[in-house]
Amino acid sequence: MEQFGLVIKTTNNIATVNLQRHLTCESCGKCGILSGSGKRDLTVEALNPIQAKSGQRVIVETDDRQILFISFMLYLVPVAALLAGIYLGLAAAARLNLVMNHELFAVLAGLLMMAVIFTLIRLWDRRVKNDPKYKPVIIGLIQNEETCAD
Repeated sequence: MEQFGLVIKTTNNIATVNLQRHLTCESCGKCGILSGSGKRDLTVEALNPIQAKSGQRVIVETDDRQILFISFMLYLVPVAALLAGIYLGLAAAARLNLVMNHELFAVLAGLLMMAVIFTLIRLWDRRVKNDPKYKPVIIGLIQNEETCAD
């Protein structure tokens, strides 16, 4: 996916870029709601192989496969863990003949399993934070403002 942005600062081969929201994201607003800010732009660190300088408008490319993989990890895996935990919690409660409410035990098991998955995702995120494979890349400069207007 290609996006347009403005280089804010550069350090070595990394640039901090203020990206404009993609057209498909522009009307959604969920990122602003979740982060507590009404910002329409997003600031990211991108690889800078073309040595763009501060103040230059650039085209930034992100690998679509990585976006899909990260979306899968953040949204589907925790839900699958919740459902698996509920199922396993019901099975364990029935097998152990627990006196307490079976459904409550199952929900607690599901939430525990989801919390474990979120912790593992957080640890994975820290490990791959600086991996170039997961960073956007600046692929070109925008020469005129008309290109950036759409």
